[in-house]
Amino acid sequence: MFDRVLAPIKTELQQAQNILARSCQIRNIYLSRFTRPVADSIHNFIRPALVLLSARLFAPLNMQAVALAAVIQLIYLATCLHRNVQENTVSGSPRDGYQFPVLVGDYFYSCFFTCLCEHGIIKYLEPLSKIICEINEGGLLRIKNEDELQNTDLLKQIVFKETAILFGGGCRLAGDLTGATKKEQDALEKLGVSFGMALGLSEYALETGNYYKEALTALTSLPPGENRDVLEKLICFILEQNMGLALQFK
Repeated sequence: MFDRVLAPIKTELQQAQNILARSCQIRNIYLSRFTRPVADSIHNFIRPALVLLSARLFAPLNMQAVALAAVIQLIYLATCLHRNVQENTVSGSPRDGYQFPVLVGDYFYSCFFTCLCEHGIIKYLEPLSKIICEINEGGLLRIKNEDELQNTDLLKQIVFKETAILFGGGCRLAGDLTGATKKEQDALEKLGVSFGMALGLSEYALETGNYYKEALTALTSLPPGENRDVLEKLICFILEQNMGLALQFK
């Protein structure tokens, strides 16, 4: 189903994947196994897809849009690697088995800077750096409150920082790249944040329907047409998967 919905950006998704693949080649060290942290997961493509579809609302896709999509995924991958490192370790000894993933995560963070430079979108370094700071703050909040993660309000704060803000930032920057007005960029950010909140909360088995509705409402403020329809279908399909609702696509 995803292949059919995302058919209009199939080529650009593959180009973004190619950028990721090149980032994984360090002489005789191959890091490709780290670019798909969960087999057959929507997390392997959903962030680049939303960036590309957001950009496509306002202009034909080019390599700058593809590079931005790859950068957002690199940030996500780096975050995943760091998040999966366990804190508990034997006092005075190295974290056996964890040093390599941490270094790979750091490497992915550095790759996003190189990618911005290579494709002439270095102006996005500052907003993306601020997003990374927010993500790390979310991680600290989660670790410091491990015994209180049943608190819904706390979880919403964590999900916003660790998940939603990257979705929102990616969609907003895609609009900025392709000439969206400030109002349209605000709508894109709202769409991305709401979608990210829904997806993040679903991983904690919490109610997500209202956030999906907010994402679809934000979508109505964006230019109508095929590209908006594709975004709507994608959001509705993921809503159906996560909530078991038989939604009808337009």
